[in-house]
Amino acid sequence: MISKYSSYIVIAVVVAFGVFLVWQITNSSLLTRILNRTETITVTGTNGSSSSVMSREFDLVTLLPFDAIRSIEDPIHLERARADELYKPDELVLGVEIDGDARAYSVPLLSRHEVVNDVVGGQPVAVTW
Repeated sequence: MISKYSSYIVIAVVVAFGVFLVWQITNSSLLTRILNRTETITVTGTNGSSSSVMSREFDLVTLLPFDAIRSIEDPIHLERARADELYKPDELVLGVEIDGDARAYSVPLLSRHEVVNDVVGGQPVAVTW
């Protein structure tokens, strides 16, 4: 009899442990510590109206690891007619013009990549958003 039900008991124990573990992670600061890397920084300065030194601590939370969002290294620039077909007339862009060489960078695209490394007018530029 015991051997007939022993596999069911093992499965029930494993499932119960899994449910308990998920409950612990979601209902504690463990999830925050796993997903967010935090660091405490101290800022020291003076209050503008007095010369007394004030010190405050802040938690600096890092949601993504270093280099999690890839930059655009070799952007492809479209001719104006093609860009007019692909982009909305009211789309926000960041514009750069150096020595008569002009570029427009789509803000929605920059929101996904944050950095474009490019050369405009023979000068290296980093376009960020």
